[in-house]
Amino acid sequence: MNTPVRPRWYHNLWHLIGLLVWDLLLRLLNRVTVVGREYIPARGATGVLLCANHISEIDPFVIGSVAMPRFSPVWWRAPAKEELFQAPLMGRLLRSWGAFPVKRGQRDFAAMECMMRLLDTSVIVIFPEGKMSTTAQLLPGRPGVGRIIHTAKPTVIPVAIVGADLIVPRGRFLPRVGQRVTIAFGPPIKLDVYYSQPDTLELSQRIVNAVMAAIGELYEPLKRA
Repeated sequence: MNTPVRPRWYHNLWHLIGLLVWDLLLRLLNRVTVVGREYIPARGATGVLLCANHISEIDPFVIGSVAMPRFSPVWWRAPAKEELFQAPLMGRLLRSWGAFPVKRGQRDFAAMECMMRLLDTSVIVIFPEGKMSTTAQLLPGRPGVGRIIHTAKPTVIPVAIVGADLIVPRGRFLPRVGQRVTIAFGPPIKLDVYYSQPDTLELSQRIVNAVMAAIGELYEPLKRA
């Protein structure tokens, strides 16, 4: 990536403008409830992987709006599908927000290596399912996320989102108003038991299964509420 290791003042100013727009949409035109604020990464923390379920294109912005510090001393990053970076202007816009491209539907080893490297200096928001769920059910986690965790050993925070798909449903461009979104953050997932085991595809799947189970523990009560 061509972005500096830490965001500069103009990056943070740009982020602030964007976050104010999302605050307007999410907090004034809709209703957002946050559960587990004590588990949101501290300002300046690095080596943190926020693992969330994926129900809407706006999920990264919902998380950023409630969790990302204004004028953050570190980057908050998120992967985005490679196709979005093919248009030069869109690619530059996404990179200015700390996004980086990943190939969908396959094990993108370059993107995994990128995430492992960026975790040293960043907070990364990732969706272990690998794609949006079009039902009320969580999808299986992708083993590539388990491999990243096994190699980088980050602090893994589970996140559950309910209602973002009501603001911007699949295939819709203009957002709705008057909707309710709930986002829950959980305590760091204890994954140390896996770190001494050999790096295999089976182990990677077991790790991401543990992550999805932690997300599910947050998600199911929200879905029933």
